[in-house]
Amino acid sequence: MNKFVERFMEKNKYEKFACIVGIVSSIIVIVCAILQILAVWKSAVVVCEIFMGISMISQAILQWKSNKGIAIFSLCVAVFIFIVAIFVLFIH
Repeated sequence: MNKFVERFMEKNKYEKFACIVGIVSSIIVIVCAILQILAVWKSAVVVCEIFMGISMISQAILQWKSNKGIAIFSLCVAVFIFIVAIFVLFIH
């Protein structure tokens, strides 16, 4: 646990923010998926898609320094996810 804290403290404020946003959005995606599977909330898939896009953007920010190819691919996936979410939101 101590190594994780040390690596986290080495990051700049944008990387820390992206890491926290990625973790929170991943938790929200898991909760929305469970709600959708259990049929508690019928339109949870729309919220789930939006937060998957946010999670991909945060991954792109975290990967930008180490591997720009993966970061650009993550951004393209995030754009695709947002387009699908908008399509599902207005058509569904």
